[in-house]
Amino acid sequence: MDTLYEIAKAVGAASGLLAISLLLWDRYVKHVPVAVIVARPLMAGSRQIVPFLHLKNPSDRPILVSWKDGDHRKMRVAKGQSLEGVLQTMFEGDTTISLDAGADAVLPIFKPRDYDNISPENQMELCLRWKFVQPRIWKVDRSIVASIKKIDLDRLIEGYREHDDEG
Repeated sequence: MDTLYEIAKAVGAASGLLAISLLLWDRYVKHVPVAVIVARPLMAGSRQIVPFLHLKNPSDRPILVSWKDGDHRKMRVAKGQSLEGVLQTMFEGDTTISLDAGADAVLPIFKPRDYDNISPENQMELCLRWKFVQPRIWKVDRSIVASIKKIDLDRLIEGYREHDDEG
């Protein structure tokens, strides 16, 4: 009888740990936005392939994503391809965008001014801050980093293939 009781305790403890793990994953990991560097044509039909930042909000609530502008020694993100969005990256300050629940955004990236002098093995990063517009518990900004080696960024752009829906 004691053995049966010990087995039931072990099964109960294991299922409790599993339930806690799933709850923590659901609350803290599942809703974290995704930031990935991708290659795309500068505009529809263009042969000029450039890097873009693809942001995705998997959460069921809107978020605010922000980053610092103005440092020409680092990669910079534009708010959009408009003149205002591009000019904003050139001056000191912060840019903030909002992403609705389940929404995504594709934003142009500008390479550092001395890009050709950067070692191919150097890691290049975009540091972003994000938070829920209406937080339930955690009210401070969190961060996500999109990083890529320079050589991989070059390969990403040079090896770009147009998406083909038929094949």
